Amino acid sequence: MQCPKCPGTLEEKTYGRKITVHRCSDCGGLWCKPDVLLEMKKEWMSEAVLDSGDPKLGEALDQLDDIKCPEDGTLMEKVADERQIHIWYESCPTCDGMFFDAGEFTDLKYDTLMDRVRGFVKGRRPEG
Repeated sequence: MQCPKCPGTLEEKTYGRKITVHRCSDCGGLWCKPDVLLEMKKEWMSEAVLDSGDPKLGEALDQLDDIKCPEDGTLMEKVADERQIHIWYESCPTCDGMFFDAGEFTDLKYDTLMDRVRGFVKGRRPEG
């Protein structure tokens, strides 16, 4: 699959028995389904193994709009995490796939006081 944010290729990566994601060969973004995301959040050290891209590049790519689902080509929706509103990711309304820029999953996995502060500074993702 083609990365929705850069010219890279989404390559299959596994961790443990239950986790299979697609990670971009160039930007390090992660593509997964909601059930896999739940397993990733539970699994020890999954962020260190799977979310290995450069967070600064991920932050720059987070500004891109109108990206298409790598699985079915549907225009993806821009979503802010409910608990950590500073984390902005893309979700496909058709297949429920999600794309996290490099560093976003690691940030999502650990909900800290600093995350709350970042949420107030960055705010919610604009609708559109």
